[in-house]
Amino acid sequence: MKTYKFKVNNKEYEVAVGDADGKNVKVTVNGTDYDVELPEAPKAKPVIAKPATATAAPAATPKSAPAPAGAVGSLKSPLPGTVLAVNVTVGQAVKASDCVLVLEAMKMENNINAGKDGTVKAIYVNKGDNVLEAADLMLIE
Repeated sequence: MKTYKFKVNNKEYEVAVGDADGKNVKVTVNGTDYDVELPEAPKAKPVIAKPATATAAPAATPKSAPAPAGAVGSLKSPLPGTVLAVNVTVGQAVKASDCVLVLEAMKMENNINAGKDGTVKAIYVNKGDNVLEAADLMLIE
């Protein structure tokens, strides 16, 4: 279980969040246990990147279907947070030390590096998305 401390309307809460079991999660708030049912997340359709033309307007970062569990090259979120910036596009070559994404967690900006040399094959998040720890961010092969 991961434990967090929250302050809401000047009242402190200690929240322990257990592992998700399908759509259910066990949560303990100030010593009281709750079974929480999560809504189903909408499934995104894969997006095939097309080469940009000189007259094309800038488009939003394409969002692809999540990678299969344990996909080789899948870059995962190291912690829960909000995506502040996606610094790469599908088809772009990256080096291991390149900052491909900026993630805000606990009011801190965290640079997420590619982790390996390769090409961005798919991007699963957009600016403003909230992600959980270990969520797929992008596929780099």
